[in-house]
Amino acid sequence: MKKVSIRTDQNVAIDFPIASVGQRMLGLGIDLMVMGVLVFFMFIVLVSLNPNFVYAAALVFLFYTPVSEMITGGQTIGKKMAGTRVVNIAGKAPSHFETLIRWAFRMVDIWFSLGALGIIFISTDARGRRLGGILSNTMVISLKADMDLQLNDILRIEDRSNYKPVYPAVYRFAEKDMLTVKNVADRYAGFRNSAHAALVTRTADKCAQVLELQEVPEDKLGFLKTLVRDYIVVTRS
Repeated sequence: MKKVSIRTDQNVAIDFPIASVGQRMLGLGIDLMVMGVLVFFMFIVLVSLNPNFVYAAALVFLFYTPVSEMITGGQTIGKKMAGTRVVNIAGKAPSHFETLIRWAFRMVDIWFSLGALGIIFISTDARGRRLGGILSNTMVISLKADMDLQLNDILRIEDRSNYKPVYPAVYRFAEKDMLTVKNVADRYAGFRNSAHAALVTRTADKCAQVLELQEVPEDKLGFLKTLVRDYIVVTRS
């Protein structure tokens, strides 16, 4: 899965997995079904009251996506179910103006070209963006995280017979918490600057608090790496 590194206002680089073409097509398919259901009920309820309401059906297809993304901060029902979200280049929810630009070029990227142009841009752009995403400085990321562990790490600590957890209480963490811990450690390994060092310290302090340790280990980076190893053994064996 492609990833893009975004540097926050605090100078901390965070990796975002880019949504695949399959995820985006799944989200679009779900949204089309949602729009179809909405239009169906509009015909049953509204058109029976006044035939002129038939034109309101077009409004659903026109404005469903931008309105949904503005309300939820980058998601439609389809994107939520497919595990994706629209963000800007700062990793934040897109502004209304950015959303409108994406929406304006949706006609070209998806409808007029039957999706061909959008797929071409998504497949060739480094950030997986269609034309509307490029012009609005936005992209679609995947919210489905993965652990990205090396095979040797898994083989070395695959069960308790050859590795004894240092912090057995690590089970108190949720998997998403441990993914965050691993990402913090990995980012510091790749970008050894003061911002990432401070992030390692804050993360280690929080983890020690959850584990109810009397004091935080001096080697905070080593502490975080040990927690990841312990978590795999405790929860997988």
